[in-house]
Amino acid sequence: MRIQVNQNINKEYYNEYFSEWLRFRSIFKKWEHKIGFASLVVALVIYINNESLVYISGGLLVFGTLMIYEFYSSKSKWLKERLNSKMMGTEVTMIFEDDKVQSIGPFTEMNGKWEFFSDVVETEKGLILIPENGISIYLQNKSFDKQADIATIVRKIKLLTNNKNSD
Repeated sequence: MRIQVNQNINKEYYNEYFSEWLRFRSIFKKWEHKIGFASLVVALVIYINNESLVYISGGLLVFGTLMIYEFYSSKSKWLKERLNSKMMGTEVTMIFEDDKVQSIGPFTEMNGKWEFFSDVVETEKGLILIPENGISIYLQNKSFDKQADIATIVRKIKLLTNNKNSD
């Protein structure tokens, strides 16, 4: 087996990466704006039903507004940092072979074993490779020459992680 994936790092990549991470990997962040809007509704309902609870309504209003702001501003900040990074406009090549995985980028090269990955998440638009909690590598589906290669990588990582967990 030899699967080579050439991933272009551009604005489209980062936007897709963030949305796929948010949907499939985020635990709290994906609920942040929903909690914020719910807090605003609860604040309004409390105030309409009992104006004497204006301080509770005000607190919920501030809390909800902060949650909504944090949700939308964090993506903007994250994206701005990546668009200003040295990785922008480059290409990273990942090569998956039977016994090893290689990553070749503009600033580094890595030769590792498949055990480097602790998990993999297949999304609608790509793969999130997870070396450890808090770190992930995103590969867009369109970066693969053959879509069957995606299933091969997922199967190999899942097999290794299942074997590791059963030991």
